[in-house]
Amino acid sequence: MAGMPGRLELRTRISRVGLDGREYRVIRPDRPATRLVLHDDSFWYSGYADREALAQLATLWSLAAVSPRSIIHVPTRRNTSPFEGRSVDLVLSYALHQLRPSQWKALRARLGGGAPHKVHVPDFANAEMDHTRLHHREYRDLLNFDSASDTLFVTGSRESFKRAAHQLRTVLAETARHSKLRHVCAELTAGGWPPKRTRHGTPGMLHIQYHPEGWPQRSGPR
Repeated sequence: MAGMPGRLELRTRISRVGLDGREYRVIRPDRPATRLVLHDDSFWYSGYADREALAQLATLWSLAAVSPRSIIHVPTRRNTSPFEGRSVDLVLSYALHQLRPSQWKALRARLGGGAPHKVHVPDFANAEMDHTRLHHREYRDLLNFDSASDTLFVTGSRESFKRAAHQLRTVLAETARHSKLRHVCAELTAGGWPPKRTRHGTPGMLHIQYHPEGWPQRSGPR
């Protein structure tokens, strides 16, 4: 998934869908990672991924950071998993995009195959991040979580998506440096601890854990 120095490359599919008088541009990976699952665990959302899936997921969060007019769709809910729980998809979009989660089911049904497109996005692995601002009451560059139609919706800004991409790239780097890691993870939150609930009582944290082994074979078409 590496491209030019400082850039990441990913093959995607782009769908343009009209709904309720608006056109939405939806981007999803051309070959979605199969060893990636997200579960609604009530207290928070839990994600598990191998290295390939982590790399793709980090690239998609980077894409979200630089795509204010697009919706990023990460299809994971039909992936087979060694973990128990209700599997969900992930959708990333800027807060200003104003996609209502209640619209997503109808929008998803109209996506079709999409047009192939290769994207190049910044690699935020070595980006300078100021995490101290997260604790300031006036700070607004936070993620927000919502849910509907077996999908976790995360909205944010360039800064909040960039920070999440940086966290995922940091986890990926850790897995490369240590071959026998017992636990390495990223906690993507709406700010604060314990994770607060956001709209519609949605847990305000996505906990992504590196899980290299024990994945069942994928069964059936997506």
